[in-house]
Amino acid sequence: MPGATDFQEACRALALGVTMIAAFLGLRQWYERKGRGDLASPEEAGFFRRQDVRRWLGVGVMLALAVEVYIGSWVEPRVGGRGNPRFVVVWLVVLSLIIVMLGLALADWLATRAYAARQRKAIFREQLDELRQEIQRRVAERGGDSPPELPSEDD
Repeated sequence: MPGATDFQEACRALALGVTMIAAFLGLRQWYERKGRGDLASPEEAGFFRRQDVRRWLGVGVMLALAVEVYIGSWVEPRVGGRGNPRFVVVWLVVLSLIIVMLGLALADWLATRAYAARQRKAIFREQLDELRQEIQRRVAERGGDSPPELPSEDD
């Protein structure tokens, strides 16, 4: 069975790894935010503002998780032959932070998915309008009566 020092070293390595991932994600978020430039609409600006909040919150939760894992490496699981309540509390907080991270990731995924669907729909509408205009132009050039029916935006 591994000794207490193995557990402590594993926890410290995990804390360091989580810290490095959080630093990488924070740096990536900072560069992405900096390179974003002007946004086309208030809806787009709102989406990216909420996305920034979600992602920076995720970086903060990851850093809190790393700190808590590091603290957990110092708490003994047993004290005086009995279970240590502090150990349980520390690791319950770690599990709670993991659940919060999963919730943030799910919220970000769902928001990005909905935003992408709205963007695809807008592109489709734009292309459909261009097709209508082109058909009307060609019908007018030929002197025809009316253009053929195109699918509506609801189809």
